[in-house]
Amino acid sequence: MHDPLKRRLGLAAVLAVVMGDMMGSGIFYTPQELAPIAIHSWQIYFLWALCGIIVLCGALTVAEASTYFPRSGADYFILKEAWGEGLGFLRVWANMWVAGPGSIAAVAILFGKFFVDFSGWSVNPIAAGTAAILLFIGVNLMGISWGGWTQILLTAIKLSALLLLVSVSIIIVDATPVESTLNETSATGGFLDFFRLTGLGIGAVLFTYDGWTDIIHTAGEVKEPKRNIPLGLSIGIIGIILLYLLTNFAYLRIVPLQEMAQSSQLAVFTVAEATFGEIGGKFISLLMIVSILGALGGLIMTNPRLVYGMSAQFQRPSGHSLFKFLSYVNPKTDVPAGSLLFIGTVSILALVYLQSFSRIVNFFIVPNHFFNIMLVASIFIFRQRKIGNHHDYQTPFFPITPILYIITIVGFLISAIIFRPHDTIIGIILTATGIPFYLWLKERK
Repeated sequence: MHDPLKRRLGLAAVLAVVMGDMMGSGIFYTPQELAPIAIHSWQIYFLWALCGIIVLCGALTVAEASTYFPRSGADYFILKEAWGEGLGFLRVWANMWVAGPGSIAAVAILFGKFFVDFSGWSVNPIAAGTAAILLFIGVNLMGISWGGWTQILLTAIKLSALLLLVSVSIIIVDATPVESTLNETSATGGFLDFFRLTGLGIGAVLFTYDGWTDIIHTAGEVKEPKRNIPLGLSIGIIGIILLYLLTNFAYLRIVPLQEMAQSSQLAVFTVAEATFGEIGGKFISLLMIVSILGALGGLIMTNPRLVYGMSAQFQRPSGHSLFKFLSYVNPKTDVPAGSLLFIGTVSILALVYLQSFSRIVNFFIVPNHFFNIMLVASIFIFRQRKIGNHHDYQTPFFPITPILYIITIVGFLISAIIFRPHDTIIGIILTATGIPFYLWLKERK
């Protein structure tokens, strides 16, 4: 089937989407969440490096799978060919109602709160978040090139600003003397305490690294996708890992672990004020706003492509009006306008009615990571079938790379189900509602 979407995204845009979607607000908050449960500073670095390597393993594997199906909504086609059409449909269904709108709404809530605090305007944060969603819908309706250049600009600004803060603080600010290497607010040490840190901290750090799969949705609009998607994922994720490690080093130089654990102020504000003086706080607030905007723009740009990819397959055989709308492409701009408007509308509804960042996040953690596991595991099926050209990109260190990712994320999901059962069950139920709808569509096909 001919894909009416045009290939207009180069390597720079791919890198911007990968890095921009991964770097939202987590790097500003997560270090503060880890400090009370860490024992030594080196454990913080270990956890960030470990989670980064795990995510890289998943990305390197999915990158190979995407080269077999370089189409819009590649996730759907990967799951469909490996595990059957039903699982591919559920992936998109979860993205339509849970993961996509949930992540967009969660990021928009944060933007609204930071924007109101920074500007001092008496505006409802929900209204500000809604306005941001509408802005990016408008930008992306103008064409994929507009969306791509917007992401390049926002990602360049936020990466440059964070690097500026980190590098200048390391050069001009003296490190705070550390009286003890042991965080007395945490446990006293030992393997069990380290295991506890890993179990409690891995979820927060993985969330901070999340967003790497988004570029796969746009595979049908990437130039030379068999080259640029693997390259963009590899360079982008390695770059984010190094940036996050360097940022944590800058934090811990000035705000030692025990002080960070007891402080009510985010470490990034302390570092900024020590580096730039009184304007440091404003600098960080503005950086957070730009960082969140970049992530929001990337989500609104990429998520509709996954919905479009599946809908284009279903609209003809089923004749369902919903899929006709979702598969509509504006002939002037080559944009999947139907899916873009749908995702935007559901995201705004989620933003208005849920109004809680953590609650929204908890809804889609388990469904989202389950489908990521299945995406990674599909490589074993494709290798067995000998799909693809051996001259194209192949996952390095196979099969260790996908196995490491799968084992780690399965353990994380078990933990999420145990400790957040209520919200997890809601997310699973929302995903499962697609089963009867799919069976009905299958009958019509």
